[in-house]
Amino acid sequence: MLCLQSCNKFLETKPDTKLAIPDSFEDCQALLDGYGTVNMSYPYVGELCTNDFSLTSEYWAGLEVYEDRMLYIWDDQVTPPQSQWAGPYQTVYIANQVLSILETLPEGARRQQMEGAAYFYRAYALSALAELFAPIPLKDGSNAGVMALPYRTSPNIEEKVERVPLGEYFALLLTDLDNAGELLPRSAGLPSRPNSTAAAALLSRIYLYLQDYEKALAYANTALDQQNTLMDYNTLPMYEESPFKQFNPEVIFQAISAGSFTFYYTIWKASPQLYNSYADHDLRKQLYYMDNGDDTFSFKGNYDGELNQSSFSGLAVDELMLNKAECLVRLNQLDKAKETINLLGVKRYKKDAYQPVVTNDAALLLEIILQERRKELVMRQRRWADLKRLNLDPATAVPLKRTIAGKEYQLQPGASFYTMLIPREVINNSSLTQTIR
Repeated sequence: MLCLQSCNKFLETKPDTKLAIPDSFEDCQALLDGYGTVNMSYPYVGELCTNDFSLTSEYWAGLEVYEDRMLYIWDDQVTPPQSQWAGPYQTVYIANQVLSILETLPEGARRQQMEGAAYFYRAYALSALAELFAPIPLKDGSNAGVMALPYRTSPNIEEKVERVPLGEYFALLLTDLDNAGELLPRSAGLPSRPNSTAAAALLSRIYLYLQDYEKALAYANTALDQQNTLMDYNTLPMYEESPFKQFNPEVIFQAISAGSFTFYYTIWKASPQLYNSYADHDLRKQLYYMDNGDDTFSFKGNYDGELNQSSFSGLAVDELMLNKAECLVRLNQLDKAKETINLLGVKRYKKDAYQPVVTNDAALLLEIILQERRKELVMRQRRWADLKRLNLDPATAVPLKRTIAGKEYQLQPGASFYTMLIPREVINNSSLTQTIR
């Protein structure tokens, strides 16, 4: 399915004329299994704006996507490509369409599972949008009244769509996921379909973003109780172009970002600072990156199993382990935090080479865990959200710098750029107002 040309046009168009009048369980399942929509086309521009990868001046000047080029240098007047908005809202439309159809169908386990999936997909898409286009909610609630995004809950194309306050937006997100967790089964057969584990994992991700460490920890534990397999990286083919397989044992929910030629491996190079932070006996150094033979390194460690420009942005066990470790140290449960990060570390280093984390210094332990988070979740669409929340604390804030054609660009913690503008095409073709910076 193609991204449509504007928000309103998208919301007023059926995603597929073959499904113009869906009215059965089979139709609902077909919509929910539309892999090209509900599992793909999630935003990529957050990754573009982080400090994990870089472009040379020559490659930057040659980028075909104007928005990518200007967002890379944090131009605060440029909006992201329209696809970054339309793709997730297409998933929201499908979820709402399914929920509307299911209201007319008999109750039972089949309907319950589909309702749970629809709530999950709606929340997944809208949480991805919030990480880009809305400010991060402050723990004290002081910015709860700031306008966020439309939280559409109806497929009615005549219904006027407006932005809702930030506090209400996240309350709706959490309600959708609570509903999903209650309705979804423990197993859905394939990682491309959500289950109750995926709902708990997404709740852990969102509560970490909200700086609610007790709830983020509780949901991480709930999900890990159901799925906790970690791959031993010693067993993987480190010299292959795609060492990871699609639907590998760590994947809880399969999702990938929309592709951009900006991320082509000959263009998009790992930051030297990031690459050099891996120890020589850290297997991620070979499994995540390919040596270009010119002292640069490109990313190949896609959990989607492909060497392409659409990186994995779903939910996986390793992310949950890192959520858990960070929450434990923030809650002053240092021994459990060390135990958790060591369980992950021993699976990532060469056999018998891993040195367990033993420090009892809480600040140092947090720093180690955050470093491991960055090294583990590279190109997972997590770094942008992490920067937004870490920048709230001066102790973990990260100023970003780039140099292009001899000119230095900076993005300071808390800069208004961290709330991206709504795409220009959406504003021009709807009643929505642009974000005020």
